Amino acid sequence: MNISIRILHVDDDPDFRDLTAELLEREDDRFTITTVDSPQAGRERIDSADFDCIVSDFDMPNESGIEFLESIRSEHPDLPFILFTGKGSEKVASDAISAGVTDYLQKAIGSEQYKLLANRIATAVDKYRTALELERQNDLFEKAESIGSVGAWEYDIVSETSYMSDEMLRIHGLDTDETLTIRESIEYFNPEDRESLREAIDAAIEDGQSYDLELRMRDAHGTEHWVRTRGEPQSEDGNIVRLRGILQDITEQKLRERRLERQNSRLEEFAHVVSHDIRNPLQVASGKLELARQSGDPDAFDQVADAHNRIDTIIQNVLSLARHGQAVDAAEPLQVREPAEESWEMVDTGDLTLRFDDEIELTADHGRLRQLLENLFRNTVEHGEGAETVRIGEIQPLYTATRTSADATNGFYVADDGDGIPTDIHDKVFDSGFTTVTEHTGFGLAIVSQIAEAHGWDVTVTDSYSGGARFEFTEQPAVDSG
Repeated sequence: MNISIRILHVDDDPDFRDLTAELLEREDDRFTITTVDSPQAGRERIDSADFDCIVSDFDMPNESGIEFLESIRSEHPDLPFILFTGKGSEKVASDAISAGVTDYLQKAIGSEQYKLLANRIATAVDKYRTALELERQNDLFEKAESIGSVGAWEYDIVSETSYMSDEMLRIHGLDTDETLTIRESIEYFNPEDRESLREAIDAAIEDGQSYDLELRMRDAHGTEHWVRTRGEPQSEDGNIVRLRGILQDITEQKLRERRLERQNSRLEEFAHVVSHDIRNPLQVASGKLELARQSGDPDAFDQVADAHNRIDTIIQNVLSLARHGQAVDAAEPLQVREPAEESWEMVDTGDLTLRFDDEIELTADHGRLRQLLENLFRNTVEHGEGAETVRIGEIQPLYTATRTSADATNGFYVADDGDGIPTDIHDKVFDSGFTTVTEHTGFGLAIVSQIAEAHGWDVTVTDSYSGGARFEFTEQPAVDSG
């Protein structure tokens, strides 16, 4: 492409400036020459316009060409700068090179010097533009890597050297000035996945087989990720000489898949409620209504009303499940005490006492956390036979030989001192519709589970220290363990 080359020519001799501009533009029709009579004027023009090259004299009043060059380099370290001077010496050339001159050319008599100068300018500008384009492409590549969480890598089989892009290092939790080999990278993967990755890399090297795997890894900070790792062997003269590939963080994708699976599971639960739990009271209502019509018995009408009330309760619980199971968008740091006390006031707790073992701060949706606690308090009232106290406290991390600080998770518990929940139904209490009391709908703890999941918490039930029920809420790991 015939792209214009914009040149700033600085020389205190007006006749030489005009002659140089005329002859350079004659040598190359891409050249557009702007002339000024001093370095100060040159700096002012550079501040107001873009140039591809500066051509400057050396010996000028008040400021030399090298001093001008040094001032330019502070703002434009790579802009082509050609010293075109009639005063040549080894010292001038040495000083110019030290200051970062692109080229150095002595003035001479005859038109050949302008042809040589034109060639030097064109060559310098081509290199400059090529470097800018490469820098731009590298910048776009780095931005694309960062946006897509995709790192690139290369393993040279012959020299046994590895190259890792900056994003590749960041996915591993490393600084961009650190080093990492392909074999060292394997150690960041989940122990259960390492062998399959080693086998895939070996098959790529030995048999030329590409691979595309989704695996689990833990970065240098202990954060777990799901990643997609791909490797492509490359051959020269029939021999596999290198592997190239990418590593992409797909944790968010996996979390979305997990949420979708759970949403589908909830839909199945809702379908069961509609087809089974609501059908039963509807059949009762229909039968009792027929009896009421035949006998006119007021009790039969009351039973119809009771069945309708139960249907309404089930519908409200299904709607609550759907609403509270949605992802939390309005989470904020808060103290658990405030929503807990608000929830306590909403439940007829009788002689029960609420105690706080710790002051707990966490990030949650205030309204949904209050609903979670309200359901737990109501569960104690309805099922916690003999309970006198409900306690809320913090779960402290436990450190063992197999659990490090990176593995530890904090959370909170809600516990009572009642009769507790039988061990054989611990895994069932969060199922929609499960209840040990016939007149209850069995949705209270299912809603607790949905609210916890929406916050990214795991909820489990166990025995409290006093033998009652203890519900524990801990942060879900970023990566599924299965």
